[in-house]
Amino acid sequence: MNFKKVISALCAGAMALTMCAVSVSAATVEIDSENPGAWASSGKGITKAELEAVGGDVRIVLTVETLNPYGLADQFLVNPIDYDNGWISQTDYCTSDTIVAKTDGWICVQEGATTLEFVLSADAIPALGDDGLCFSQQNVLVKSAEYELGDAQGEIVRVSDKEGKAYCFGEYDPFASEDEAAEEEVVEETAEEEVVEETAEEVVVEEAAEEVVVEEVAAEEAVEETTVAAVATTTAAQTGNVSVVAIAGVMALAAGAAFATRKTK
Repeated sequence: MNFKKVISALCAGAMALTMCAVSVSAATVEIDSENPGAWASSGKGITKAELEAVGGDVRIVLTVETLNPYGLADQFLVNPIDYDNGWISQTDYCTSDTIVAKTDGWICVQEGATTLEFVLSADAIPALGDDGLCFSQQNVLVKSAEYELGDAQGEIVRVSDKEGKAYCFGEYDPFASEDEAAEEEVVEETAEEEVVEETAEEVVVEEAAEEVVVEEVAAEEAVEETTVAAVATTTAAQTGNVSVVAIAGVMALAAGAAFATRKTK
């Protein structure tokens, strides 16, 4: 056989195998085009056969849309489930560096998010029903799922119900580092200290203002007393008015003088 033909055949075979591997390990399935209802699932997903064909851990990227047409939604959730076996959550068999889930397995979706990425362990696939991995949801439309061979990611961050709802609306960040949390505490403490200092300064200013007011009132009272005394003295001098004692003294002298004059005569 021609050596060049052998090489060409081997190359062609390798390319064919590569293309087959790609076609098996990378694919997209359509899930829902409309909301199946509250806390519901349409039963569409990635079948068990499709998951097994990947040949290992399965990296899954969901295309999603959060639904809040009337502004009444309190959270946005997706749950990867075993549809055929009582809707058992499969979140415990998933890893992700980016998603957040409640302790009951519901994955929290931030309002406005368009994708969710996680990796399903190959160990979970054999126990699934034929419908494979499906998705229940609340206030989220799961449009499609892209899947391929992947590597396990980090452990999924778990939060409480209250924290999960806050995360959905961007009011809580479980990924914040300890340093960032410490910085936030320092900022809060600094703000509190500034408020205390400002309050103390205001108290000092108010006390100083009160002292000035007291001094001004005392000064005004002193001026009023001085003015009253001056007015009384001036009035007496201008009108010739004298005290009753002075008048009585003058009258006594006059009477004495008159008596002396009579006696002399």
